[in-house]
Amino acid sequence: MSDSFFDHNQSEGDLSGKGEIPNLDGEDTAGHPSEERRMAAVMAYIPFLCFVPLIKMRDDPYAYFHGRQGIVLFFLEIIAVLFMIPRLSALFWTVVIIACIGAAVAGIIFSFQGKKYKLPIIGDLADKLKM
Repeated sequence: MSDSFFDHNQSEGDLSGKGEIPNLDGEDTAGHPSEERRMAAVMAYIPFLCFVPLIKMRDDPYAYFHGRQGIVLFFLEIIAVLFMIPRLSALFWTVVIIACIGAAVAGIIFSFQGKKYKLPIIGDLADKLKM
């Protein structure tokens, strides 16, 4: 059963304008996004196509919202694929361990000196912890 734009009880001769005016901002009367907007949102989650809503529909908040989420997923997928390469993954984790040891040594030195120094990335993450 489809809803009509016009009032069903209205006679053909009565044009008093009781019907609603359709929404023309890309949404139907129920507030659902148009077909074009929904397809742009779907493309946002497909690798390499996530740039389409970000570039072509930058003024559309619905498509842009999904495009931003899609671009984050795309970069996470790239990182995951890179970590599937054994030597590259081992190299990355070696660099992470060396950086952590360096940060720990710096923290020890600053605490011995009585200084309150915020480590570059670790300090920001620690501030976000709710403890």
